[in-house]
Amino acid sequence: MAGLSLKNVYKVYAGRNTQKKGLIKTIKALFKKSEQQTPSVEKRSGNFVAVKDFNMEIEDGEFIVFVGPSGCGKSTTLRMIAGLEDISSGELYVDGKLMNDVDPKDRNMAMVFQSYALYPQMTAQQIIEFALKLRKIPEEKKDTDGNPVLETDKKKIKELTKKIKTIEKQLQKADGQQSAEELSAHKQQLEADLKYYSETPVQAYTYRHMTKEEISAKVRWAAKILNIEELLDNKPAEMSGGQRQRVALGRAMVRDPKVFLLDEPLSNLDAKLRTTMRSEIVKLHNELKTTFIYVTHDQIEAMTMGTRIVVMKLGVVQQIDTPTNLYDYPENKFVAGFIGTPQMNFFDVTAVRNGKKLSVTFTNGGKAEFNLDKLRKINEEYLDGNEHRLTLGVRGESISVSEKQIENSVPVTLSVKEVLGNVTQLFFKLDGEENDYVISVPGRSTFGEGGLLYISFSEKNIHLFDAETEQSVMGRQTGNK
Repeated sequence: MAGLSLKNVYKVYAGRNTQKKGLIKTIKALFKKSEQQTPSVEKRSGNFVAVKDFNMEIEDGEFIVFVGPSGCGKSTTLRMIAGLEDISSGELYVDGKLMNDVDPKDRNMAMVFQSYALYPQMTAQQIIEFALKLRKIPEEKKDTDGNPVLETDKKKIKELTKKIKTIEKQLQKADGQQSAEELSAHKQQLEADLKYYSETPVQAYTYRHMTKEEISAKVRWAAKILNIEELLDNKPAEMSGGQRQRVALGRAMVRDPKVFLLDEPLSNLDAKLRTTMRSEIVKLHNELKTTFIYVTHDQIEAMTMGTRIVVMKLGVVQQIDTPTNLYDYPENKFVAGFIGTPQMNFFDVTAVRNGKKLSVTFTNGGKAEFNLDKLRKINEEYLDGNEHRLTLGVRGESISVSEKQIENSVPVTLSVKEVLGNVTQLFFKLDGEENDYVISVPGRSTFGEGGLLYISFSEKNIHLFDAETEQSVMGRQTGNK
């Protein structure tokens, strides 16, 4: 088990004709622009920025979910954690140890891929135990009297020597004074570490392969937890998608990794099986109490599985929070629209303070007034008595609908009705607009399509975003002065 720390992590893919010089300039330029709030994908000298200034502290045993649309950088971030992608800039720590230059095999992380990557010629048992047969486990070296044997760590000395030689080569090609200074400082730190390990004896270890009994016990343990004991003699072609997924999880479990990395592992399954496997993975996390980092584009998976969720867009982290906080207090319009089913409704409005009320005017001329003491706290600059262009966001379940006009209701036209059994979704339009908005009402509805209805909003569930920056202009506490 392990805690992770990602500090100012960037991933920049060099363009086809781009020299290293252009790559370094891109990263420096991005650092200078880090104060800008508008997320963007930067292209400089042919370079492509896939992940921009990723910062996060992950506690030991957390279930973290990276979520966002395709191309947002979530899988790239996961691969950088695994060591399958180099970190262009920034630092990755696991239990306080810098991991940037550590080989993937030495990070003690297990990854479950979207494609499962099972060996077709092997049985489930052979697949699960394959890595264990190759693995060597350390044992403390002791003398004949049973006392610990202390030696210099030759493996560490060799590793540090190799890194120093690499930096010396980089120094010869260093571009600019700042780059040379950073490399020199890194070299000095490595030389200090080398001096320490060369002069300081530490506990010596011998390494051995696991016995057949140890391997068999591990496989049986994983198979029992995953309920695949009867599948151990089957090959992948004889299994369903869910069974293959369990085998892939078993292969990762037996390694006793510090961190589980899962890259959209359920995307190839049908909807019903995805729901089942979703709960199975949560149970597995509760059983193992190990750090899980899970990538998905499905916000329902994210909401139901994660202890915390990282919402990403165009390589930039939009918000890191618990599922309920993301739903109740989105920090910008993108998060508000991405989290929640059906998607939040967004209305372009102008708003002005009118005493103890906030007067809102919709594009069709409809008006509504909300009590400021019932709304979440609004930034003072938007309550100065002047009109402000805002986006009013409200979820479908927070909209009331009636056939009769009541105070603060807005007239709309019902365009489509979808009966889902336990809930009915009503799609409506404002006069003069082409956009469809949605209301979720429990049970069945007798409203006819094409009819005139009146909607009103639950004040405590209203969200307001700046029309230009798309950032929320509300806090989390209720009430305004």
